Amino acid sequence: MSEATSEILMFQVGVRVFAAVVHDAVRIGSVREAHPEDLVFESALGAPYEHARGVVIRGDEPGTERVLVVDQVIGVRGVPDADVHPLPAFAAACLSSGAVSGFVLVDEVPMLLVDLPTLVRERPGALAPGAFP
Repeated sequence: MSEATSEILMFQVGVRVFAAVVHDAVRIGSVREAHPEDLVFESALGAPYEHARGVVIRGDEPGTERVLVVDQVIGVRGVPDADVHPLPAFAAACLSSGAVSGFVLVDEVPMLLVDLPTLVRERPGALAPGAFP
């Protein structure tokens, strides 16, 4: 009998690697293909060094999308459900962002698990049109 698994998307912002439940992402895209008002350059995860890739996330309004700008998308990986853990209550109380939902063990190394829709909702402000870093 095989072990139940969760699919996670691994991506990098700055020097850190994060994970998200794969179904939170609509697709991976180029930042240049997105409207400037849909881009999220900074978030609770920090700011990326480069501005070429984005994780596209469904927006709050039907038919809208937001793009979390990341340094790189590492890929999708299956991890055993036993390696996916909720954020301890004490840790959640200490964080300023509600977007960190837990952690996942990848090759026995803990990695923050991020709720992408919450992350972009917490950061509604994108750069002004025409202002591209």
